[in-house]
Formats: sequence, structure tokens, C-alpha cells
Amino acid sequence: MRSLYLRRLFILFLLLVLPGKQVLSKGPELMMSTQGYMLFAPHIHGLAKSISTNSGYRLELRALTDIIKWNQAYLSFITANKTLIKSSVETGPFTLDEIKYSLSPDLRIEYPTWLLRISYLHESLHTVSHSTFGTTQWMNSLQVTLGSKGSNYLFIWEEYKNVHDRFLNHLDALAFAGVFRKSNGSMWVGRNHDYKYKVGGRLRLQIGSFNKWAYFMGTDLTGWYRETGDWEGTGVLKLNMFRKGKQNFGGLYYAYNFYDSFLADNEQHLGSLGLQIIF
Repeated sequence: MRSLYLRRLFILFLLLVLPGKQVLSKGPELMMSTQGYMLFAPHIHGLAKSISTNSGYRLELRALTDIIKWNQAYLSFITANKTLIKSSVETGPFTLDEIKYSLSPDLRIEYPTWLLRISYLHESLHTVSHSTFGTTQWMNSLQVTLGSKGSNYLFIWEEYKNVHDRFLNHLDALAFAGVFRKSNGSMWVGRNHDYKYKVGGRLRLQIGSFNKWAYFMGTDLTGWYRETGDWEGTGVLKLNMFRKGKQNFGGLYYAYNFYDSFLADNEQHLGSLGLQIIF
């Protein structure tokens, strides 16, 4: 019953938000263009008081390939990988801790200043040196995201490309909500998890650009609701200093997890200093 209700609600949502004349007025175009980011971030403080199971180093690669464009609508595919390397006295300097990958079809509809995204997230988290729910979790969920363009990494270069030696001082925001398929042991439905819903958002302050460097900061909040009726959540504060390139960004960021009760990937009280390239 829940899945049937959500499908009907999803169809109604599309009918309400899709601007028919604008989206359907032109024929489809084959794009095959890729955008994304890569980052490397060691944890630099908070290890003593953290309850994290993966304090050490984090490497991420995320690529979004736009396959077809139909006016303002983009049909895309997301490929992402995250590798966590643990560092502790007991295990030595480097121990592979977790590997997470995501394969997700994505529909993105762009408006002048905001965008709508509908994604089907197929995710797997493989734990190596510890176990929370089992050796491997498989999670499949439908997620809807709505927000301003400046809150998304896809448009951060566009936000700052014509900003020189001045402050911006404006806010961008997004919100998202998702529903998980009920775990039944299948990797294509769900395995080793009991999550039902996921909600969250982002608030980003665009500070400004000086001497070809862009400065912005923000916070990300995410909550997971479980079959048991319990909530898990994360709160992250992030400061960014990126060097503007001809078409891409690269620079440093500092992130601090001021709250984290998410059992599958916990970084409670950890601060990290990362190098990130947005392409």
C-alpha cells in the first residue's frame, strides 16, 4: 500500500511541477557530457572524543553524465565511489575501512535560478574492518530535491565566474526527501538495513570572490527514519576556499561534523581538511 500511494503521489507531483510547454517544446538532444568532483580529506582533529568507526582519510569521486537534454530537462546517470581509510594505534597507519558506491539514474529540470531533481539511488556500503548491520548494505530509494542552483556543486562555477573582487553575501538553499524500498534481502531492493525515509537540506552562504578565489560556507543536515521508529541524523559545517579556473574549480575546504548519529557512516565530532576539484 505504501509503495502504491507513493507512486501515485509521485505522478501527481510531476504533473504539478513540470512546465509542459517549456519542457516539451523542443526535441531531445544527445549530450554525453560529464561533470563531477573528486576530493581527498584527512581528519585533523576530534579523534579522541569521536565515536566514529572510520576516523582517518576519506576519498570520493562523483561523476554525473548528462545523456539526453530535452529543453530544460536532463536525463542523467550518476556514478559515485567513496573509500574510507582508517588510522589508529591498534590497526596501524592505514586500514581499509569502508567502500561505498552509488549508481543512480537522475532527472534534472533547470529553471533560471532553481532546479528540481528526481533520482533513483542504488547504493551499496561494504564494511571491511567493522560491522554495523552486516558486511554489506544495499539501499535503493527514490529521492526528490528542490532548491536554488547556487546550492548545487554543478552550478558553483557559474555562480562565481563573473564575480571579481567583491562580496556576494546571499543565501542559497535546497531541501530533499526520499523513501527507501523495504529491505528483503535483494541487492536491487534492500539488504541489511531498516531505513524507511530520508529528509534533509542545505543552506549555503555565498561570501564573494577576491583575487580569483571564491569563498563560500554552508551547513548540511540529513535525517534517516528507521522501521523501529528511531531517527538518525547528521549535521556538517563546511568552509570553502576555491581557486577559479577557466571552467572548473579547485581548492581547500574544512568540514566539521557537529552532530552525527548515523550508524552506517559516522564522523561524530571529527574535523577534516580536504582538497577538492570540481570538474
